[in-house]
Amino acid sequence: MLKLLVTTLVPALILAAPPPISKLALFPDKSAWCEAKNITQIVGHSGCESKSIQNRACLGQCFSYSVPNTFPQSTESLVHCDSCMPALSMWEVVTLDCPSNEDIPRVDKLVEKILHCSCQACGKEQSQEGALLNVYVNGDENLPAEGPHPHPYGHHHPGEEASNHHHHEDEAKD
Repeated sequence: MLKLLVTTLVPALILAAPPPISKLALFPDKSAWCEAKNITQIVGHSGCESKSIQNRACLGQCFSYSVPNTFPQSTESLVHCDSCMPALSMWEVVTLDCPSNEDIPRVDKLVEKILHCSCQACGKEQSQEGALLNVYVNGDENLPAEGPHPHPYGHHHPGEEASNHHHHEDEAKD
């Protein structure tokens, strides 16, 4: 039932999102922008040796606005929100060595590798949480094998036992 709900509801929510806005009539000289910036990401886990990997982070300025409403409402609510977030990402398994733990000598972490960013509806990330949950609920057969693989549900930031740290590297564009 969950799989049916996720496979039908998530695409509908994605398609229902309004398109991003690149210009506003009130500020014709301003444009939205969103880029994937190169970073060095440190992947860690409690009791394991951290690893540094090359990744990207989304950085930009996207438009949002809210026009005052009336009651009773005479027209549609004029609220819009875009955020700079991953448009294309892959999941990669990063294996960490845990020399101080004899029971679990290695830990595999799934890391989102960002390939491209764009201005997208602010609520999009929340609408896809169930899709990634589906990957975990159905077990190992849906987890990526070694190496990077495109993630079929877009992007998501799974909860981690230990935090990931990000350090800006160069400011090169895609």
